[in-house]
Amino acid sequence: MSDTQDLATVPVVATQVKLGGWSRQGGGSGSVHQRRHQELQAFLNLLEHSFLQEFLSKDPCFQISDKYLLAMVLVYFRRANLKLSEYTHSNLFLALFLANDMEEDVEDPKCVIFLWALGKDWHLRVSDFLHQRDNLWARMGFRAMVSRECCEEVMAKERSHWAWTRERRPQHGGAQRGPKAQVPLPGPPSLSPPHCSLCGWPPSHSHCHHQPCPLPVLTKCPSPTPEWHCPPLQACLSVAEDPLVGGFLIIPPPQLQLEPGTYSLHILPKPPPCPGH
Repeated sequence: MSDTQDLATVPVVATQVKLGGWSRQGGGSGSVHQRRHQELQAFLNLLEHSFLQEFLSKDPCFQISDKYLLAMVLVYFRRANLKLSEYTHSNLFLALFLANDMEEDVEDPKCVIFLWALGKDWHLRVSDFLHQRDNLWARMGFRAMVSRECCEEVMAKERSHWAWTRERRPQHGGAQRGPKAQVPLPGPPSLSPPHCSLCGWPPSHSHCHHQPCPLPVLTKCPSPTPEWHCPPLQACLSVAEDPLVGGFLIIPPPQLQLEPGTYSLHILPKPPPCPGH
């Protein structure tokens, strides 16, 4: 099935389904159980890849990848009838973004997925990413709602797996009303996990908390080739166009702790050169 093919055009009843190089004849409950087991193992093996391990480590508060969102990814893979060979990083990011679309009220955290899924020139490829997300959604028959019970049924098949220990803390759960606490976004590639003052994670002495590389600072409108500067650490900001609502996304370094409130951003003119230079 191609990525662009609408699931509604596919016959509902099929006599044979081929998944990842093996086939089954419709009808047998044993073959269904075997297929489900292979799908689960392929998904859990995918999570073990070092690149996805790094991605998950940059979301210590589980804002965009808690156990329920990860379980939804596997449900989406199954609803789209993905072959085992299609259990890839790219499809995981598409499905995870769609799961966040469905379940999360806050838009900003999931935008970090763009940086991981699309790489350095992510802002040039966002529209293609969203188009692929819609193709996956179509392959699922536009069935993106997943119940809590369905997620727990998925997790029950491998209860002791570490992915199902990613329990979002109460201070990060539920709809927020009134003033919102300052919650750091999940980290982009090459940065250490952001420190969260609400739950104190990761601890300051964590072995994975290292000094980050300088972030790109754009002195003018964002362009595909931003200039790199190395101002003091507290002044390092990553600025890029917001592909969803326009304007800009500004991601501070994890060491910069801001109190809740509204801030004004001022762009200071370049100071005049010192006399004699």
